[in-house]
Amino acid sequence: MAQPGATQAGRRLPFASVNLISDPIHGYVELTKRLAPAEARLAGLREEDVAEDDLLDTAWVQRLRRVSQLQSARWVFPTAEHSRFTHGLGVMHEAGLWARSLYPSLRASLPALAPGEPIPSEGLVVETLRVAGLLHDVGHGPFAHYFDDRFLARFPAPADPRRAGAKRLSHEDLSQLIIEQELGPLIAGLRRAPGGVAERDGFADGEAIDPRWVSFLISKPALVDASMPGWVRVLQPLLSGVFTVDNLDYVRRDAYLTGVSMGPVDAERLRRYCFISERGLTLYESGTGALEMFLTARLFMYRHVYLHRTVRAIDLDLDAVFVPSILAVFGDGSPAERLAAFADLDEYALLHQAALWARGERLSAAPSPGDGTVTPEVADGWRAILLRRPRWRMEREVHVDQATRDWPPELRAQLGEAEDGRVVVDLVGVDARPGAGKPDTLAIEHRDGTEGPTLDEALASLPAWSLVGRRYRRAG
Repeated sequence: MAQPGATQAGRRLPFASVNLISDPIHGYVELTKRLAPAEARLAGLREEDVAEDDLLDTAWVQRLRRVSQLQSARWVFPTAEHSRFTHGLGVMHEAGLWARSLYPSLRASLPALAPGEPIPSEGLVVETLRVAGLLHDVGHGPFAHYFDDRFLARFPAPADPRRAGAKRLSHEDLSQLIIEQELGPLIAGLRRAPGGVAERDGFADGEAIDPRWVSFLISKPALVDASMPGWVRVLQPLLSGVFTVDNLDYVRRDAYLTGVSMGPVDAERLRRYCFISERGLTLYESGTGALEMFLTARLFMYRHVYLHRTVRAIDLDLDAVFVPSILAVFGDGSPAERLAAFADLDEYALLHQAALWARGERLSAAPSPGDGTVTPEVADGWRAILLRRPRWRMEREVHVDQATRDWPPELRAQLGEAEDGRVVVDLVGVDARPGAGKPDTLAIEHRDGTEGPTLDEALASLPAWSLVGRRYRRAG
């Protein structure tokens, strides 16, 4: 007969092992918290030294609270004050939902997809995807993608034989380094996914997450690595495919927190109609409408939020000040070679200095990298940004949806020519149908089980590219 104390402890275990985080998009996000050895034994789980809350509370992940999700768009949409931290929690949750939904078909298909390889436990698959979701943006710097394009791209990415040719440094490369070099021991110490069913959520004996699996999953462009377990390779498109657990979160989160009505996104229907087949990640024909609906919503967000005319005007002011400012607070040299210094580079650090510069402090006619000073011209630019007074005004806008990213000459001509310091022609393109013209990362299956159309055929109503061009003139 069970002792009363043991019975009470058993009742408490679901609450002792998982925290609930309130989230406006997903309702509640689960997060594992560490169990004492006696509690783990009572639950039928392996003893653990690490849980997800240990990973969440690292300086690297907490740093993402200080990196905005929407960069300069928050000066246009006043309620868009959310961070890469909250987005990472959402992606972790979304990734776990997908891993659980796909696991039965993954388990059934793996003997054909990866002959001879051991079948991973459900807990291992779910937790690996959750960790990849949480950490996919851990390498972001201030102003996120803007930092990639304006500063990181100045440096080469670390060489990787799994990649064809060289590439420029990006936040994904930094994320991979952080995952493997900084967070690897914690990741390898995880022993379960959230949940109250030990045989489902706990790892099997001898199982542990290899941090290299996580860095492989988040790599962009996607790496090719035959040494990775077959199930890791099969699930790679969930972080780099035509839709991802990343954009399934940010499209909904950004719309909600900007207050923009973009139309419905039926993420659950899309998930319910996806499975793993001998062709890899596969969408049952009945789910194509949900995919088209999601990609339409994503395109709407690009057109009306991420590439909003005033957002782009603010970015023109940022163009003039961003690199000198990063050089002032961080110095020259690749962040990939200075991870300890990069850990302190976030938007709070940058914007604190920017406020000082805008007030006329710490200015120099000849700044040196790392000395904390900028020129008066850079200070003027920050004053315009911080007070939301863009110095550029849009004069004309043209847009076109088409099969390539090449601008039609007649439309490009409507914007005229740029004039140094006075007129800028801003040309941007949105991959409205990600992966268009490339090998499919998502198969489609007909209702009768036969091979369905290609993605380009199934999504023909969506353009491959949506191009937006604008002419801006410097005010004053």
